[in-house]
Amino acid sequence: MRKNLIKLSLIILPILILTNCGFMPSGYLGHSTNTQVILQEANFKVISTVRGQETASFILGIGPSQSHLYARAKRDMLGNANLSGGGTKSRALINIITDQQIRYFWLYFPFYFSKTVYISADVVEFQ
Repeated sequence: MRKNLIKLSLIILPILILTNCGFMPSGYLGHSTNTQVILQEANFKVISTVRGQETASFILGIGPSQSHLYARAKRDMLGNANLSGGGTKSRALINIITDQQIRYFWLYFPFYFSKTVYISADVVEFQ
């Protein structure tokens, strides 16, 4: 009986160690920006890169909607962007990239997992 218990623990323990915590990163670039800026001259400069993020927990698959997470992450990014800090010069966001990461624990999935949405962009200032 004791040998069977040891054999069983030698099988189960590595499985629990190797599959305890997982993550699934993914990205989404399905947005478009319609701007009509002709950049024939170097009349702008990239002044910074900003990032926003939002994390939510899901219990039994119930949590905030995807669009709500992206809206909160975007709000965080815009708060970090300081678009009105240029005085008389115009600032804009370019190269907007969104990513999301799902973290789950095998022992609790699908009962509990968390999702984090990241949005980043470059801030340009026109001369």
